[in-house]
Amino acid sequence: MSGTIHGIWTLILMITILGVFAWAWSSKREVAFKEAANLALDDSYSNPEKEES
Repeated sequence: MSGTIHGIWTLILMITILGVFAWAWSSKREVAFKEAANLALDDSYSNPEKEES
């Protein structure tokens, strides 16, 4: 009985991880990834460290 419960739990976790992976790398998220990648190079956002000094 305990082995069956562990197997079901493992299956649920594997499906969840694969679901998150598929969601994160889906084509719908491509724009968000590109924006995040260019965020460090974007000068339109202010730098909080520069504002203090």
